[in-house]
Amino acid sequence: MDFLLVGLYLTWLQRKPPGLILCSLGVFLKMLPAVEGVCPRPCRCDGKLLYCEGLNLTDVPRNLSGAVGLSLRGNSLPELRDGQFASLMQLTWLYLDHNGIEAVDEDAFERLRRVKELDLSYNRVESLPNATFRPLPNLRMLDLSHNSLQALEPDLFHGLRKLTNLNLRYNALKFVPVRIFQDCRSMQFLDLGYNQLLSLARNSFAGLFKLAELHLEHNELVKVNLAHFPRLLSLRTLYMQQNKATIVVSTLDWTWPFLEKIDFSGNEIEYIEPHVFESVPNLKSLQLHLNKLTYVDQRIVDSWASLTSVALSGNEWECSRNICALASWLSGFKGQQDSALLCASPDTAQGEDVLDAVHAFQLCEDPQESTTQAYAFTNNLARGYSYDGPTRNPYDLQDVEGGEIVTSSFTVTENGIDHDSTMQIHKVVTGTMALIFSFLILVLMLYVSWKCFPAGVRQLRQCLGRQNRKQKQKQSMQQMAAMSAQEYYVDYKPNHMEGALVIINEAQRLFHRDTGAFWESSPGPVTAAAAFSEGEHRCANRSNGSHNDLNNSFPQSQA
Repeated sequence: MDFLLVGLYLTWLQRKPPGLILCSLGVFLKMLPAVEGVCPRPCRCDGKLLYCEGLNLTDVPRNLSGAVGLSLRGNSLPELRDGQFASLMQLTWLYLDHNGIEAVDEDAFERLRRVKELDLSYNRVESLPNATFRPLPNLRMLDLSHNSLQALEPDLFHGLRKLTNLNLRYNALKFVPVRIFQDCRSMQFLDLGYNQLLSLARNSFAGLFKLAELHLEHNELVKVNLAHFPRLLSLRTLYMQQNKATIVVSTLDWTWPFLEKIDFSGNEIEYIEPHVFESVPNLKSLQLHLNKLTYVDQRIVDSWASLTSVALSGNEWECSRNICALASWLSGFKGQQDSALLCASPDTAQGEDVLDAVHAFQLCEDPQESTTQAYAFTNNLARGYSYDGPTRNPYDLQDVEGGEIVTSSFTVTENGIDHDSTMQIHKVVTGTMALIFSFLILVLMLYVSWKCFPAGVRQLRQCLGRQNRKQKQKQSMQQMAAMSAQEYYVDYKPNHMEGALVIINEAQRLFHRDTGAFWESSPGPVTAAAAFSEGEHRCANRSNGSHNDLNNSFPQSQA
């Protein structure tokens, strides 16, 4: 096409005067460098769109003033200097990703007022000056992901009223300055995922009235508070998975009418305030899998009426009566669910499906109703008939017929409270109350006696103590007397002279008593030898008659 135009131009010049020919040639030659400068080698050009990609360039090519779009991705630009793109005033998009850029000067994007899309991702930028993007008032899309940003200046995004998409994914941000997005009133997409955010301020997202999608996943947030997102009237999707949150609360009375999807999966959530989901009346999708929930409050499931998709697996569900609210809601939920919910405790139900465990262990039945029903069921089996009525609880009974086990399933229901069961319960309650009342009366009497008659009790104790001491003293004296008598008999010696005389005299007295003679008429005192000789003679004559008397009288003489 260009050669055709040149040929027509030369044909036209042949018919003109020489002066006009020279003037036209000068203008034509002056235009030639500009035509060549639109697509410098080795870049690839598509009209006014230049693609200088993967060429290992260390600087921006020259003579690009007419370019509308410029891609320099995959090169080796170490930094962006002041005024480096000042000649590209017609530029509308600029791609600088995958360059290893480490520094960006404050005026690097001077005169790029028409730029609507800027890509600085996959570089090594650690900080950006406050006024870096101020020369870009028409910027719509800004990609700063996969850098090393550790902090954001408070006015970094000041004046970007037309910015709709901001990507700060995969950086090292630890906090978000208050009101940093105040001027970004057109923003619809904000990605702060895969950073190191520890907490959020209540006004961190102030001014984002049109924000529809917010990413905060894979950070280190320890708490989820919906009050951190006030006045986000257009918010539709909230991603907060893979954080370290343990609770979900809402300390602000606010409603998010358009919020349809929330992802809290992969956290450590143990507790959710009952009123949290009342703030999102049109919620459609909720992801709560891979947390540490043990139960869900009845008020929470009541606020899930609008859900069409839910994920609750991978939690530590406790299959007790606390699980009844969730089990009841799941049994009537017609939307999309993830894998089955499994019991984590108690040990008897561990690994069982929640709904199966609820039915198998009858966790959600009224205890009084279950007791009454079981009693009525037993009575009816004994009477030989079964219930007829609406189905309520299935029972499987096993009967033995001919050595084989035959399983028969039938349904047992309850139409009313059995009279016998009611009377039995009343008797048990009455007896228990009477026993407790009697025990209390006994305790009261003991207490009153102790408080009103403490002196009498002490006197009774003293009297009993004195009697015990006297009895012990009496027993001690008897033992001592017995021991003294034993010592006396043990110490007796037969060759003792005094003892021999006593025996002889007693023998004489007994002899005279038997013969009729008087003991007193005997002459004088008896010597030991004579007495002994006489006594021996007499004892020999009456050995048969007086031997027993002597033996019987011996203890008396000793006494």
